[in-house]
Amino acid sequence: MSEISTIVNDGSSIVGFVAIGFVSAIVIFDGIRYFAMEREVPHLGILPRGGYAWSTTIRMEYERNWANVITILVMAIIPMLLNPILNIPSIQLLLFPLVLGGMLILQLVPKRYAVTKDRLSADGFTFDWENLVWTGWKGGTRIVLQRSGWWILAPLPLGGSIEDLEQVSLRIEAAVTGKWNEIENILSEEE
Repeated sequence: MSEISTIVNDGSSIVGFVAIGFVSAIVIFDGIRYFAMEREVPHLGILPRGGYAWSTTIRMEYERNWANVITILVMAIIPMLLNPILNIPSIQLLLFPLVLGGMLILQLVPKRYAVTKDRLSADGFTFDWENLVWTGWKGGTRIVLQRSGWWILAPLPLGGSIEDLEQVSLRIEAAVTGKWNEIENILSEEE
């Protein structure tokens, strides 16, 4: 019987380290993308050809990602709650919340975004409008787009001040409905 529990514990230990490695890879990848954001969105405010770029604060990112923050906190606590049953190695009980802490920080770090006629820059990535679903914005502290073909990973929330989100929603509406020229004309008249 002790041989079976040793095999199960060794298998569980391997699975735990694979999970830690997987989450670590995500944190490293997201961290690299985060540092690329300033290079990809170097200027804030009105961009050439009617585009718009903006940045957020920690509070805005929390409002944008509150569900992710809660999920990460729950994921960090679950191994400790299951430890009496699973006998998780101590190193994993230390490493897993530590790696999730890195993921949590990346969720809350202020970010830069940009909307142009052809695409959206968010979280260090660019998305063409034909790959996003826009259902409008009814006010609030975030805009939520849906990524086409991403199933449960589809939501793409955008944070920002109300003023920024008003500017962004007008441009997204214009981009997805083919009325971008109207935005350009209005901005050129204001200059």
